[in-house]
Amino acid sequence: MTAKAETPEETAPEETAPKETAPEGTTAPLTGEARLNEANRLVRRASAWGFGAGCIPFPLVDIATVTGVQLKMISNLSSLYGIPFRDHTAKNIVAGLLGSIVPQSLAAGGVGSLLKAVPVVGGALGLLSMPSFSSAATYAIGQVFIRHMESGGTLLDFNIDKMREHFIEEFEAKKAETTAAPTKAAS
Repeated sequence: MTAKAETPEETAPEETAPKETAPEGTTAPLTGEARLNEANRLVRRASAWGFGAGCIPFPLVDIATVTGVQLKMISNLSSLYGIPFRDHTAKNIVAGLLGSIVPQSLAAGGVGSLLKAVPVVGGALGLLSMPSFSSAATYAIGQVFIRHMESGGTLLDFNIDKMREHFIEEFEAKKAETTAAPTKAAS
């Protein structure tokens, strides 16, 4: 018996037609508005996680957890934009950005975390300030990275001085929104 070779005419059309979708198990890279929407979704989700991490009742553990949330968000954004992620570089950028708001918001940030160590009232005082600070800082960092990556930037060419004003604006707007939300819910 000899096997008969199939000719192109005998092959089913769906087998020879080019595939319009990405290979199974992979996703096609998002572009334009779809990528921007996904980036904003990642930032909103990380901001919510930042709020939750700010509720951790243990001083300094909350800050470490918030930092982890922020680095994961930057890693996810880097992946979305096809940019190599470097943990050390991202940590330096986050520290530089946060350094621009800490003098203005010290009571809400680091001191808010340390207040949790004060017996009885410290936990309540820390829980009043740290979650909104953490959420707002995470959101602002995400928005700054989106702006930078949308313009074609990478972690290696991130200029903290150029982004500082935008970061502060985003932080203040989100902080006002986060602290106003409980007030609106109560009324």
